[in-house]
This record gives sequence, structure tokens and C-alpha cells, in this order.
Amino acid sequence: MSVDIVACMRVFTAVVEAGSFAGAADKLDLSRGMATRYVAQLEEHLGVRLLNRTTRKLSLTEAGNDYNQRANQVLIMIAEAENSVARGVSVPRGILRVSSSNAFGARHLGSAITEYLQQYPGVQVDVTLNDRVVDLIEEGFDLAIRVASRIDDGLVARKLARARLVASASPGYLKKYGVPRVPEDLVQHHCLTYAYVSSPNEWRFRRNGVERRIVVSGGLRANSGDILRNAAAEDLGVTLQPDFQIFEALREGKLVRILSDWETDELGVFAVYPNRKFLPPKVRNFIDFLVKRFGPHPYWDIQKGASDT
Repeated sequence: MSVDIVACMRVFTAVVEAGSFAGAADKLDLSRGMATRYVAQLEEHLGVRLLNRTTRKLSLTEAGNDYNQRANQVLIMIAEAENSVARGVSVPRGILRVSSSNAFGARHLGSAITEYLQQYPGVQVDVTLNDRVVDLIEEGFDLAIRVASRIDDGLVARKLARARLVASASPGYLKKYGVPRVPEDLVQHHCLTYAYVSSPNEWRFRRNGVERRIVVSGGLRANSGDILRNAAAEDLGVTLQPDFQIFEALREGKLVRILSDWETDELGVFAVYPNRKFLPPKVRNFIDFLVKRFGPHPYWDIQKGASDT
């Protein structure tokens, strides 16, 4: 197995500087497991132990101390060489392959990409929208935009913005069937459910540290947030969707927020990419652009009390 010595050097010196694998992983945008693997590969390649590991701290061996000093000198020389040509290679360029969900991609990512390309014409974006979780490495994507409560281990994720689940219905539906005042009232209502979650018919609400899990039912389940939003706006029932999906309908009065005094699940919008230390400028630049555009207070944020019943 080939070993990337320079990458191993960078991780090893970062571990020494931070005093822990976790600290080095955070600094280098790696998972802790990948940081540990780099150092293990380096020790195996050199045939010596560089670090003494205990449950409480790390310490350098004699060989590790000597190697750390020499590795830092090598990395300084590499940095100087890179800086001499940095002006020519730091500009984002090339093809950027991006994956995103249909709901978020069509409604928010598309306009963001348009704005990005106007600023960085040297980049070509190849975007694929689907609602399955793609294998970034296997399928050749540079990054994915995912909406989730958490990201699986083994990938590096940077949070772009927050999204909150919001319960809502149309004014016409609420006039006909009444306004749910507590989560248990939803049992008597037509609820429109999203198919791509683990428990589509179980909606969770919390207040004062107490969680209510409500089993709902209705005449429509779909894997499209647009279908559910439109159906709700046409008086078909109650929907529980991320605010980025329904914020316009709420502001226009087509939907009305309900049960706003109950907490719902909060999601994150993440840029997810493989465990790579050396991100190409086009990837790092695009992620930085999305962070500024969407966070920390996204334009779809529905403030508590707005458009409520």
C-alpha cells in the first residue's frame, strides 16, 4: 500500500501541536479515525513508534521528537515552494461535481450556483439532484449538500445553515376541520407524510423536556416536498416539512403555521465531502461561498409567532 508521506507528516505534526488526535482532526478537517490512520501508516512506514498513547495523553518518543523537528522543516520548505506558485493555482477552476436532494437543490442550490458561477467563471458545475445518499468517492462527486439531523461517520461535514420542521395547513383546511391545539389533536386530522424518513407516520413534538410521539395518518404520502406543500395549500391536510420548503407559502398566507409553541426536530444543511486533507480550491471556495450565502440566519427562517394560528 502506497503511503502519502507529506500528508502523514502534516497530520503527525498537527497531532503533536494539538496534543490530541481530536484536536488535529478538527484543525485539518478530518475525521478522528482518519487522523489516527495517517499516523499509524507513518509509524508502519518508518518502522518505529513516534507517539506513546495512553487514555489520558499523548507523548513523543525519542524517535518521534526527532522526526517532528525534521518534518516541520520539510513542511516549511514545501509551503515556501507552494507559495511561490500559489497566485497561479489558488483561483477556483475546473469541473465541480455536486450532489443534492431534489427539494433543497431545486429550490435553493440552483440559484446559489448561478450566483457562484457569475463570480467564478473558471469553474464548471455539474450538479445531480436525487433523494438517495450517493457514495461520493465511488460516484466521483466532489461534495454533496445534505439535509439531516446528523452525518454518518467517515465523512467530513461543514454546516451551512439550520432548518426547522414546521407543522402547517391552509386557512381553508383549518376553517373546515379546526385548528390543532396540542399534538394529540393531529390524530383526528388528515396528515400528509414524507416518504423518505425512517418513520413517516410518526411526528415528534417536545415542550418543557417532554416528548410526544404522534402516529398520524392521511390520504397522501410522497417522496416530494413540493407535492406535499402544494397539496396542503389546496386544503388537503396538515404537513410537517422543513421551513426551507414552505417558507414562501407561509409568508404568502397559503399555509399557516400550527402548534408553534411546541418544539420540532431541527435539521442541518451540510456540505459533505470525503475525508481529504487537501481540498481543491474549487471545493473549498464553493463551500465558503455557501456558508456566507445561507448561514447563520438563512432567508427561509420562520420566526416563532410569524404566520401562526
